[in-house]
Amino acid sequence: MKKIRRTKKDKTAFWQPVVKKIAVTVLNYLLAALRNTPAGILLVAGGLFTQWGALPSNVLSSLSAVSYMMLAFGSVITFAFNRSRAFFLLLTLLLSQLVLAYLPFGSLAGKNTYAAVSVFLPLNIFFFSYISEYGITSRRGKQCFTLLALEGAVLLMPLLTGDAALLGALAAGWIDFSFRLPTPLPDTAVLGFFLTFIFLAVRRRKMNTHFKITTLSFLLAVAWAQHAYPVPGAVAFFYTAAGLIIIISVIQDYYFKAYLDELTGLPSRRSLNEAMLCLDGHYIIAMLDVDFFKKFNDTYGHDAGDDVLRFIAGIMRQFKTGRAFRYGGEEFTILFSGKSMEEAMASLEELRKTIETSKLTVRSSGKTRGKQLSVTVSIGVAEAGRKAKNPGEVIKLADSALYQAKEKGRNCISA
Repeated sequence: MKKIRRTKKDKTAFWQPVVKKIAVTVLNYLLAALRNTPAGILLVAGGLFTQWGALPSNVLSSLSAVSYMMLAFGSVITFAFNRSRAFFLLLTLLLSQLVLAYLPFGSLAGKNTYAAVSVFLPLNIFFFSYISEYGITSRRGKQCFTLLALEGAVLLMPLLTGDAALLGALAAGWIDFSFRLPTPLPDTAVLGFFLTFIFLAVRRRKMNTHFKITTLSFLLAVAWAQHAYPVPGAVAFFYTAAGLIIIISVIQDYYFKAYLDELTGLPSRRSLNEAMLCLDGHYIIAMLDVDFFKKFNDTYGHDAGDDVLRFIAGIMRQFKTGRAFRYGGEEFTILFSGKSMEEAMASLEELRKTIETSKLTVRSSGKTRGKQLSVTVSIGVAEAGRKAKNPGEVIKLADSALYQAKEKGRNCISA
């Protein structure tokens, strides 16, 4: 009888998915930078820094004041919006700049303080990106204030007492990379920034794509600032960019919440109301409703019902003939501006068939394999004209047509 030789488990099997996630995240980041404002700010800042020597001296001298104002303004904005993670990220930078400005880099105490701040920064970014949103003045918020106060004590006490042993330990190279890194950052800080980047790149929980791009851009801006610290004005410049990244991200996030439906990602009812104010001339409005949605919810649960709405919204997003909105519940609205009824009906029929023939996988709790289901929709269409002279009246006619489509047996279009 032959013995079965057991081969050792491939040690690379664990790292392959991790490396793949990091590579995909970096690629997505570069692509998102072309259309995402936070990442775009970082790229613009990097481009300007390559021309640092050409900047006028009066611009360089004013960067410190601009940075303080940017970080202070951002702290006020994020505090007013109660965005705890963004607030503490900005507060960390503001306090770091105050500490770094207190001591010149050329002195021993200044170098040790710079090294300690460089070690604390990635740890704080890691921590404040990991925790969930909470009230800034809540118990968790007070704990974060305490953390920053303790870090401040670690930085200031050696300077006040004259014992800089702790800061010197942070400045010392603890890790032997077997080669000289081309940066003034201590080895521990380099490792901290690197591990934090990996964490942000592969993490999914509590972090949507927008927040991930923002925190990655923020982290890279801060790392660049610490790397370029010996260059006059570089820290203030990149801290300003990091603050601007957070501020714009918070504003964008509130815009998304106000004008985009959180569940489906489609423009919300508010966006629809504002879009209808701009309608002029000939236009068509279609109302789309998911067939037997209540029965689907009762059978498979509300989470599966949410999956249905996301599924349909994803298909609607691919059709560019009209503009899709989440109207509410299981209803969607599509606006056709400057299109004929024939064009709109052809596009809607294609949409209806695509939804009907596409398969949605629904997974029950505790099961790895899901069940494939088909979903259908009913659509009512109306156009502006004698019977309906404003968008509100057109929607009423489209609703009536939608009711007729359901009376006909559903999974059809009525006008």
